[in-house]
Amino acid sequence: MPTKSLDEIQALVGETRTTVEDFEIERGKVAEFARAIRDPADIYLDEDAAREAGYDGIPAPPTFERTTEFPRYRPEGVDDHTGFDLGFDPRRIIHGEQAFEFERPLYVGDVLTGRTTLENAYEREGQRGGTITFAEFRTDYETQDGEHVLTARATSLETGRAIADDGGDGDE
Repeated sequence: MPTKSLDEIQALVGETRTTVEDFEIERGKVAEFARAIRDPADIYLDEDAAREAGYDGIPAPPTFERTTEFPRYRPEGVDDHTGFDLGFDPRRIIHGEQAFEFERPLYVGDVLTGRTTLENAYEREGQRGGTITFAEFRTDYETQDGEHVLTARATSLETGRAIADDGGDGDE
């Protein structure tokens, strides 16, 4: 169970925090990311190929947004990529759902700011992990010009207890 009560967590629903600052979409990082995910598309490497494919410049792969979780992009004083201290035990956090809604592709040269809102928090009884606490987040990204380009949604879960590999209850 989180160190904060569900009521304390739910009191934060609707709050928004700046969680990403100065996230520059860099040409070399886009190429590196495309290689890492084994996407051989020339659009991530060559501006002419990207324009021929109908892009305004070199786009970043759709999941490139996940690199915003690196600490170097967090504002000072933000310890967690969500911007919220919900009292979750890091050893019991499970990454749940993830979705992206693009207004347009992210392009090399964009510099993004992300603001994260806690949209919902609730509990459910799990079959083997005890009470599970859910936290649903929405992060809206804007460019340096104030253009909204992406909404990312994510759900984090904290299990009430560890789940053993052998199917046992996992109590420590």
